[in-house]
Order: sequence, then C-alpha cells, then structure tokens
Amino acid sequence: MGSIRLLPDILASQVAAGEVVERPASVVKELVENSIDAGARRITVEFQRGGARLIRVTDDGCGMDRSDGLLCLERHATSKIREIADLSAITTMGFRGEALPSIASVSRFKLSTRRREDEVGTLIEVTGGKIHEVQDSGEAPGTRIEVGDLFFNVPARRKFLRGEQTEAANLLQQIEILAVAHPEIAFTCIRDDREVFRLAATEDLAVRLRDLHGESFIKKLIPLSPVENQGVRVHGWIARPGEGRSDRTLQMTFVNGRMIRSPILSLPLREACDGVLAKGLHPPAVLFFEMDPAAVDCNVHPAKREVRFRDPGVIRSVALMAARSAWGSVSQHSVALGDFSPGPGLDPLFPPITKPSWLPASVSQKEFSARELDSARIAELPVPDASGLSALSYLGQLAGRYLLFEEQEGLMLLEIRAARERILYERFLAQLGSGSLGSQRLLIPEVLEMSPADLAWIDAHSAMLEKAGLVAESFGPGGQGSRGGGGGFGKGSLKVDAVPADASSLPVMEIVVRLVDELRSLGEAPSLDKTGREALAASVARLAAAGARMPAGEEAARMLLLDLLSCDLPYATPKGRPTMSQISPGELTRRFTA
Repeated sequence: MGSIRLLPDILASQVAAGEVVERPASVVKELVENSIDAGARRITVEFQRGGARLIRVTDDGCGMDRSDGLLCLERHATSKIREIADLSAITTMGFRGEALPSIASVSRFKLSTRRREDEVGTLIEVTGGKIHEVQDSGEAPGTRIEVGDLFFNVPARRKFLRGEQTEAANLLQQIEILAVAHPEIAFTCIRDDREVFRLAATEDLAVRLRDLHGESFIKKLIPLSPVENQGVRVHGWIARPGEGRSDRTLQMTFVNGRMIRSPILSLPLREACDGVLAKGLHPPAVLFFEMDPAAVDCNVHPAKREVRFRDPGVIRSVALMAARSAWGSVSQHSVALGDFSPGPGLDPLFPPITKPSWLPASVSQKEFSARELDSARIAELPVPDASGLSALSYLGQLAGRYLLFEEQEGLMLLEIRAARERILYERFLAQLGSGSLGSQRLLIPEVLEMSPADLAWIDAHSAMLEKAGLVAESFGPGGQGSRGGGGGFGKGSLKVDAVPADASSLPVMEIVVRLVDELRSLGEAPSLDKTGREALAASVARLAAAGARMPAGEEAARMLLLDLLSCDLPYATPKGRPTMSQISPGELTRRFTA
C-alpha cells in the first residue's frame, strides 16, 4: 500500500483553520465580514479573555433557514459563487466557504439564526468540528455565532496565542478597521462584559473617524478630492503635511470595501510626501479605492489580506495623484517643515565625510567613510580627542537644523537632531542597565482621547512604557479601568501622569503617540536583555531628539559637539544615520568652477 492518505474531514478543517484562523482577531474578521455580506445594519461583537475564552458576534442580517444553517458548516459551501467566472467578479467580503467550518473545527461553536419570514430559528452546536445538537431557537431575526475556547483541541496552536491584553488590542484594532470600512453600519463592542464602544451608523466617514479616534485625530487629516483614472477611483482622508507615524498602524487602504495592505498602495503615499514628511515616517491615511472587481484578484491569500492587481501601474498613479493633489500646495514649504534639501553633489543619506583632524593617522579615510558605515567597524575606531576642538572655528547655524564649523579639512556640518539622538541613546542605554529612564511628572495630569485599540495596546505594554519613562493609566471605553454604560461613544481616555524627562518639551499627545509608534514597531515587548535595552533606548532617543532645540550661541554649540565626540560611537545614530558631514575645499572649488 502506498504512503499517500486522504485526510479525515475534521483534520482537513483544522489544517484549513491554520490558514484562516490565526488568532482571535482573525475569527472576528471572518464573522463580521459574514454579517456584512448578510446585509446587517447593526453588529455587536462581544469577547472575553482577549477572545480566547469567548467571541460572540450578533447581527440583524438576513439570517438562514435550517438547511442553510447546516450547509454553511460544510467546507466549500458558499452562496457567493456558482462557477469559475464568478471569481473574477467578487463583490462580497467572503466567498470561499472555509471560514465557518474551519472555526468550528477548533472551538466550541454555536450558531443561532433566523430569517424574518420564519416563525422560529435554528440553533446548531458544534464541538471540535462535530455537530452534536440541532434544535429550534427563539432568536430575533439575524444570526448569532459564539466561538468558545478557541484552539481547545489544538494545544500547539493555543500556546502560540499572545497575552490576553495583546490579543485584545489586535481584536479591537480589527473591529475598528471594519467599522471604518463600513460607517453605514452601527457597531457595538463589549469586552469582558463592559462596553468598549457603541458607534451609531453614519454616512459621514469623518464622524466615524472622530468617534473612534477623537477630535484631535480628525484635525490632523485633510479630505481628498476624489481622483479617477482608467476606471480606478480613490477618495478618503490623508494626514496634513508634517503629520507622520513611524509605523503604518493608522494607514488604512481599502479596495472595494476590503482592507488591504500592499506596497502598491502604501509606497506611492511615501513617495508623494517626500519633502513634506521626514524620512522614516508614514502619513496616516484612510483611502478607499474603487474599481471593477475583474481588475483585482482577491483569491491569492487564505485570509484575504493580499490581492493581485491586473494593472498595478494604474493603481500606483491614482494613489500618487490623490496624495499629491492634497499636499501640492504645501510642497514648497518643505524646508520650514524640517526637510532640508541638500545641494547638488550631496547625498542626503550618506554625505561624503572627510576624516577629521582629531583622528590619528593610523585611521584611514576608508575606515571612516560614511558610505561604508558599519557600526562594528567604526566602533573599533579610537575615541576622538576632544582637545582637537580648539582647531574648529564656529561659523553659525543653517536652516534651523545644522551647526557649521570650519576646520582644516573644510566645512563640517553637524545635524543637531542626529547628534542629540546618539548622545541620548548612549545615556539611556546606561540608565536601562541599572533601572528605568528618568520621568518628568506633570504638575497636572493630562487626559488624552485615544482609540480603544490604542488603549488596549498601552495596557498590554504598561511595564515597558514605564521603563521608558511614560506613566499613564487608561480609563473609559477600551481600557482596563473601563466604565460601562452610556451610549454613542467610541474613543476612551488616557490619563498621563509622567513623561520621559528628556522629551518633556514636546506636547504630551505627541510624546504618547510617537513613543507608542516606536515601541509598536519593535513587535512584541522586548525583554530587558542587551538587545531589548538597545531597542528601547533607541526608541526613546528618537522621540526625545525630536524636541532638540538649536543651541543658543557658540558655547552651547561647542558643548553639543563635545558631548557627541564623548560617545562611544559618535559618527551615526543607532540606525546608522550620519551625525556629521564635511565638505572639502576641493568640493567647494568644483562647485564654483565653470
């Protein structure tokens, strides 16, 4: 007998669940998308213990009769497609017929459903993929699905779930995305028996964004005038010039109502904001792309997170046109926004640097070259002799960003923010080695509006935030201190008692948003081993350096240079951005020679 076997149906469903059901948030995504396809106008999502114990989704959609209720639990049973041609014209959120049987195979599953024209509904109970009870139900019209003890029968999958707070943050973020995609639907979310948010249906996307993220968030956005080209249309909101985040958490791009993350959609936004937004930051955006369903293939990823476009060039051009139309009127102000444009012959990332006079002759120009900047090699270099600073002549400031010095090798430019970042990074690294970073307690605690997903993330990582110097407590919808009741709300609040001392000159909201962005970009909370301390110190240093001020006068400028040269690795930021650059007399001569 051969070695190839057919998988049992339950095992096949559990394998499919591994592709479709990654964590509680993906269960919520599949169930809510089914509710949307069922024509629901009100959807309630309840969950307990980050979704691992219970997820319950209730809608007022069309419901099902008993035969459809049973059939929907069979693999590849779907009402969305009938023939191969239907795959090129998909307008629904789900279509494969894999989600419900996959979820039911790894949970204790209940389905209650009723059509409006039926006198009674149907209750179906499934445990680990096996139907063990079917009976009449007195449910209201619509559908209710309960998913209990997720992965109870697949312990290898369950152990890979993150902590309760982290899973809750991911789940809340998924609901927020679906709520933004469908503002015409009323959403209610209940976490551990406490109401997190209740969003009224609206035809105005700005109202939905304000209800979720607060008035301060919507003020940072500008509406896009709809742009259309070759059958592709885009509309929505995008950040004002200068508003950016270090990750793409608040960059939501929808294709025919489906949330999609794709470089084809995100890279044009980054390209359009060159000169308007500092490098490394991404503009928050909520963009809706509409096109012929035949122009986009949604069938390339089990969880439908990725798509394939028939003509990516058209998509890119429309995204670029839309962003540039919003930012075009301010592009000439890029220098005022802090994005200094280097002159011809200067590389903005790795300018040519001549070996300074304070380094000994044993260090070659090649070893020092910023174009071959390598932290390990540079850190072999000897600590510079600060006494050599007397040979430098201070010339002044440039563009509110650079300090200029004249030396034997020519003109030296010191970038204030990069220098400050390196200095703070090494200081913070030493502090973390013996405890936490310093905090500046606020005279009066500041209360900030935050989305439920952001509050849940902050709660999940409060210990790491306190190590970084941020002392804050959430309350209201979404936080650990949530108070239930009330209605017509979405956003919650964060009470900030203290901020990192070296960043205290920045607005508190900016400190919180940027610090959370920085730490989110690290993935899960880093441990406080050497690598974790380095990552945390670098994140807070980038935040604190954002508030760096121009030194007042020559003495302060020389002190900043001295502090930089006293660092173990003064030539670059933790991410390798040069802190100083030099232009040789020869380079200046070439620029002024006909």
